[in-house]
Amino acid sequence: METRDLAYYCGCFERLSVNKKGGQLAPHKPLLLLAIMDLVETGIIKAPHIELSEALVTAFKLNELRYARNIKHFKPNIGMPYYHMGNEPFWRLVPKDPNNTPSKYAVSTLRAAYDYAVIDTELFMLMKNPDACRQLREVLINNYLTNRNGTSLQSLSPIVVIASCLMQLIA
Repeated sequence: METRDLAYYCGCFERLSVNKKGGQLAPHKPLLLLAIMDLVETGIIKAPHIELSEALVTAFKLNELRYARNIKHFKPNIGMPYYHMGNEPFWRLVPKDPNNTPSKYAVSTLRAAYDYAVIDTELFMLMKNPDACRQLREVLINNYLTNRNGTSLQSLSPIVVIASCLMQLIA
């Protein structure tokens, strides 16, 4: 059995199955993973169960604004990576009814069909470790999101993420 350590997950993140169009890589999966790491870092996600919550949608949109504003060929939609991440070895969707899998990526459709996604416990623990999380972020940003709009490797401030999530929840 393969060891599932930081090197393993960095390799998984380097080899994400993403669409390519017009010489650009689709940003959807990296943006989702960055959003998850933001919410793990802030304590909003407390377990390896990833619900398609308003907080996750907001963190995804914040990362879209930061890293993917100037993408011409793709319009990031959280439903697509949430569903298609099931092709990655560390992500599993937990259906409410195993006989009912949606063919559309609308958030409401996915919420109705799935209880949550589960990531590997080892990956979740790495996301909780600041040094490991920084390395995972760098892999995603350097491989999929650099040269988009001159962004740096600094993550969104946890205060910005929490404030934005709270604004979504009370709106």
